[in-house]
Amino acid sequence: MVTIKDVAREAGVSVGTASQALRESPAVREATRHRVLAVAKRLRYQPSALARGMVTRRTHTVGLLISDIANPFFIRAVRAIEDVAQGNGYNVILCNTDEDPVKETQYLRVLMEKRVDGIILATTAGSRQAVREVRWRRIPLVLFDRELTGVAADIVKVDSVLGGRLATEHLLRLGHRRIAIIHGPVVRSTGAERLQGYLAALEAAGVAPVPDLIREGNFKQDSGRELARELLRVSPPPTALFCTNNLMTVGALQALRERGVRIPADLSLIGYDDMEWWTLTDPPLTTIGQPVYELGCEAMRLLLDQIGAKGRRRPRRVVLKPELLVRESGGPPSRTAGPNTPRERSGLLRKARANACDT
Repeated sequence: MVTIKDVAREAGVSVGTASQALRESPAVREATRHRVLAVAKRLRYQPSALARGMVTRRTHTVGLLISDIANPFFIRAVRAIEDVAQGNGYNVILCNTDEDPVKETQYLRVLMEKRVDGIILATTAGSRQAVREVRWRRIPLVLFDRELTGVAADIVKVDSVLGGRLATEHLLRLGHRRIAIIHGPVVRSTGAERLQGYLAALEAAGVAPVPDLIREGNFKQDSGRELARELLRVSPPPTALFCTNNLMTVGALQALRERGVRIPADLSLIGYDDMEWWTLTDPPLTTIGQPVYELGCEAMRLLLDQIGAKGRRRPRRVVLKPELLVRESGGPPSRTAGPNTPRERSGLLRKARANACDT
């Protein structure tokens, strides 16, 4: 690898002069600067970002950890984060944890070793010790989409409790009472909060939750498919289904299609995350939309603010609003649907909500 010493030797100047010339310092004569630049071009010299970073204490790189690179939600967020980063002279190192806390911990340690200027993290909630080390090193950190209890850091998220309420209230207004839900892991704040919103809407309507209609998935397509199959075997079956992320919604749609379930004649369906193709399904899907691009932009702006801040500042919290996008996948309960079950004992709702909020 060609070093600055090689450039200085070929140009017949000192290393200091070569360095100043490459930075286009006005302290270097024009003829000398041209000679150094010509030699650097001929030798294909590439400045060392690591060496430059040791001097400036900046690498102009940030780490971005997402939990599932196959999820279109995160792809859209990555685009927003990169757009803002590039516009401010930063490069993004993308890491996919695949919802694995071990991988998340490994990536956080790698990013610390690479001396990134900051980190944006969509956490699996299983790497608290590594995240605390990031904070101990005073590396700027923004939690993205998901909260992490016990960690003081900036956070950018969407109100998932409200999202769960909006979907469930819409189904209740259509007349549904046997509303099933496939929610994400309650160890993730998004999984617990969307379930909490579902339960809160049922409580406000005086409808007791039915444990058989509440299923916990893994935010991936396979769990949506398998859990939807299980829900179709419940007797009497649900008249409506709420899936709390896009991939589980895709899986549920696969299960409903293979069983010949008509939407919304036999079962009303609401998904989460408004993907472009939801308007192309038959029927077009009602969903909870999230301002994903804005979410990513806000996360990067907060990180840049931390990087440029002089001294410590209080953690900031940005919470954006979801939106109910009504299309044609919801309708009144089928006349052939089974009767509602008797009202469950009064303590069931409190127990279910407690389980959702324990995390």
